[in-house]
Amino acid sequence: MDKFKRRHFLLGGVAAGTAATLGTEYVRRERAEARQAAIDTYAAEFYDPEDIIQAAVTGDTRMVEEFQAIQAAAVFPPPPVPYSREISKRLILLSRLATQQYITGRNDPNYDGNLQQLLDYDPSLDKYRLVANFRGKERQVNDDIEIQVPQAIIDDPTLVNDPTALEESMAQTEEAIRTGVTAAVTVGRKVEVFYGFLLESDDDSILVFRGTQRTAEWIGNIYAVQQPYPDPTTGESLGNIHAGFRRIADSIINPLAVDAVKQINPTKPCYVSGHSLGAALATVLAMDIAVAVPDLQPQLQVYVYASPRVGNPEFARSYAERLPNSFRITNLADPIPTMPPTKLRAEFVHVGEEWAFVSQAGDILPNHIVDTYRRAVNAEAESNQTRNFPITGIA
Repeated sequence: MDKFKRRHFLLGGVAAGTAATLGTEYVRRERAEARQAAIDTYAAEFYDPEDIIQAAVTGDTRMVEEFQAIQAAAVFPPPPVPYSREISKRLILLSRLATQQYITGRNDPNYDGNLQQLLDYDPSLDKYRLVANFRGKERQVNDDIEIQVPQAIIDDPTLVNDPTALEESMAQTEEAIRTGVTAAVTVGRKVEVFYGFLLESDDDSILVFRGTQRTAEWIGNIYAVQQPYPDPTTGESLGNIHAGFRRIADSIINPLAVDAVKQINPTKPCYVSGHSLGAALATVLAMDIAVAVPDLQPQLQVYVYASPRVGNPEFARSYAERLPNSFRITNLADPIPTMPPTKLRAEFVHVGEEWAFVSQAGDILPNHIVDTYRRAVNAEAESNQTRNFPITGIA
């Protein structure tokens, strides 16, 4: 009987507690609904469906106007030294060679970076000596190859996935290899690749960086995170730049461009150039050189091709002060120069005076590759004049 009373008392207490909780929740919900009703009543006095519709319809227009205002605030002033078609033709050829140097070095471990061995090398470049090659470790490359695999390995598939065990097993006997079967394996390796080079002649010096070749580099182009760019001597803020480009310039490329250019004559013109990723690196590293090697700063001229945006408006203004002789050659049908967007996580604008052409081949890659830019520059199709294209496509 006592046990029954205690159980009844406990159950009653639980029920009372539950009722109290539900009652409190009910009151809280009632108050919240009353408060929301009061807000809705107040807001209804100002609600106009036409305003909502108008805002939705004009939202994109206002965004475009905002982008244009950001870009207009960072217009690059006319360079004191005029654009040189002769120099541009030479630099776009060297950008092509930088790509060929990368491809050759990645596939031939014995290649030493000699430009004269490359397919598009031109004798007009014989007057230049190679001061430095820029190299960097590339992420692991996975190559799929076909080999004759011994039957014993086929019977133990775990060995096929282990290159070390595979090599040891294959070395046991030639007879086992001859009696094996063909199988595809993936061999992983980390390679040192070329990022560009520094040349010098009696007349000038040229610093060139290669374009984008790998998926990871494309992702780095689009990933629009910024970091501060401080003056290395004063600590003064010179704006913000793309963190991915900064990382490649600082932690991958060896030797550092600032150290390399200390080997050249600072009284001669020094051209800094690149295509795609190389254009972004050329922009960042030209700025590094300008602030770290004052004697060379007046001689620097920058020519970049298919360049993505590199920094914010403050960086663009700091850049223009130190590198006024800068030119940006763009295919208006190439989407890469529109990345990163003008405003996403941060604001991005271009640097350099724009010289543009149109080559529409119907897809991203043919519109962007260095050969497309080379053909246009060799044909002198680029111009710094404003182009008014008819919206309908009919003149």
